[in-house]
Amino acid sequence: MMNEIDIKYLERCIELAKTALELGDEPFGSVLVSADGRVLMEDHNHVAGGDHTQHPEFAIARWAAEHMTPAERASATVYTSGEHCPMCAAAHGWVGLGRIVYASSTEQLTQWLSEFGAAFAGTQSAN
Repeated sequence: MMNEIDIKYLERCIELAKTALELGDEPFGSVLVSADGRVLMEDHNHVAGGDHTQHPEFAIARWAAEHMTPAERASATVYTSGEHCPMCAAAHGWVGLGRIVYASSTEQLTQWLSEFGAAFAGTQSAN
C-alpha cells in the first residue's frame, strides 16, 4: 500500500520524466531512496542518443552496486515513473535492491504517453 511519502517520491519521478520528454527523450524518471528517507540518486531517461540501455532504473542499479552495501541496497526503495522493463528488473534483482514503487503500469504507459502527445517508439516496453 502506498503512503504520502511514496506519493511525494513518485511526483518527483513524474517531474524527471517530464524533463526527459522536454529534452526529446522518452518520459521516464526514477529516484533511489535510502531506508532512512534520503534521496541517494535520481535520473531520467537518456536513450535518445541511441544507447537504449540508458534507463534511469538501470543507472540506479549500477550506482547502488558501486556505492551501497548489500544491506543498504536491500532496504532501499526505487521509485519510478513506469513499471520496470525486463532489463531494469534484472539489474534491480542482480544488485539486490529492495522495494519498487511505480506510478504507471505498462498498460497505463500507453495512455500516459498519449496524454503527453508522445509517440511510443517501442524501445522500452515499460521502464
